[in-house]
This record gives sequence, C-alpha cells and structure tokens, in this order.
Amino acid sequence: MANGRNGKKKCIAVPGQWLPLPLSFLRSRAGAELSPHGAKLLLDLLALLGPNANGNGDLSLAPKVMRVRGWTSRQTLRATVLELTEHGLLSQTHQGSRLDCSLYALTIYPLDCDLEKLDVGPGCYTHLDYEKAGANPPLESAPARWRQARKTLLDDPPRDKVGSSRPATGQSAVREQVKKGTLSRHGTKPPVFDDSPVPPRDTFLDKPSSAFNPNHGIYRRLTAKPVGLFTNLIH
Repeated sequence: MANGRNGKKKCIAVPGQWLPLPLSFLRSRAGAELSPHGAKLLLDLLALLGPNANGNGDLSLAPKVMRVRGWTSRQTLRATVLELTEHGLLSQTHQGSRLDCSLYALTIYPLDCDLEKLDVGPGCYTHLDYEKAGANPPLESAPARWRQARKTLLDDPPRDKVGSSRPATGQSAVREQVKKGTLSRHGTKPPVFDDSPVPPRDTFLDKPSSAFNPNHGIYRRLTAKPVGLFTNLIH
C-alpha cells in the first residue's frame, strides 16, 4: 500500500482470499537458491494454508495428499521436504506413526492450529530460520545457484561396461559368449552335456578292455572246438 494524493492509503484489490509473503525472504539468497522442486513444494504448502496462515502447523505432506498436487514420486517428495527443512523453511510439528501422518509448519508464519495434536509448542522455531541459508540477496558478483537436481538411486545393479564399438546385435560381447556356450536360458543351471563332438563308435568297440584275460574259463569254453555229434554235423 502507498499514500495517495489525498493522504489516504492506496489498496491493491485481490479477488478472493490472499496470503502475505515477506519480501525479505523472497529477495534473500535462501529463496533464490531453492531448487524447482523446492519452490513447487513451497507453493503447494502455501495453497494448503487458510487466510492469515490459518492451519499452519497442521500441514500434512502424506503422498496421498500431495498426489493431488502432482507429486507422484515418494522419493522426490521426501528429498524436497528434506531440502526445505535444511533451508529452515519447514519444521516438523508431529511425528507420524502407523495410525496418523507427520505434520509440518512453515517457519515464515507462526503456529495457528490445535496445539494439542502437536508434539511441540510455540517457540519451537522462529520466522527468521531461513536466514541460515542466506539472508542477503544475491549479487551480480555472487549470483544464486540452484540446488542440484535429485539424483535417482538405482536399486538394480549396473549393467556390463560396453566399449565404444558394440556388436551388430546391440549386445555386449560378454552376453554373446554366455549365449554361445550354453543351451539354457539366463539364470538357470548350466547344461549337463557340453557342445564337444561325439566320439567315434570304433574307439571303444575295437579296443579290448584293460581287464580282458584270454585265459579266463568262460572265454576258453566259448572258443573251444565242438566235439562229438556237433563236430560231425558241422563237418
């Protein structure tokens, strides 16, 4: 508001309900260095408040509540909540459990909710906590730097390192060797028989056994000459 020619204060009309924001925070380094996710979450938290920051301290950041505002990743939401907490813009007022969710408050406004449901009381934070991330505005010689985007941690193990030149099939040489030496699918037991050539049949039929004894009784009876009637019939 500013003074007019007639000495009266000039008001700016805002349709509907509105919420004031301190310019000292908006112009500070702490506000300028917020990541895009941090600025988005701050805007969503302001949308959850009522007029004059009514309900501050009773803000729920449960995934079900924030999914309506477009937060579909729990990891991104958790990392952004941690960012605002480190910046001194967000303070946890109640530790959730299996039966209820955690509650938060924006530190730029005082607590304005039912204090009986909170684990803390007035004085647990100050409206200048954000200054620890930078109270002065950024300068041309020292511009603000946004926080780095959250790096997604992959639970899967890293893939095989592939050189600059890859086979025509688009697969690594290690996988080609594995597929070439096995007849089973990946992850199963190796085959019982390898791909070595089948030995010729005469290798074990023409050569006698090492335990062969020509003087054995059974062999002598089988090779003996027929006598008697059988001899006359043969001859």
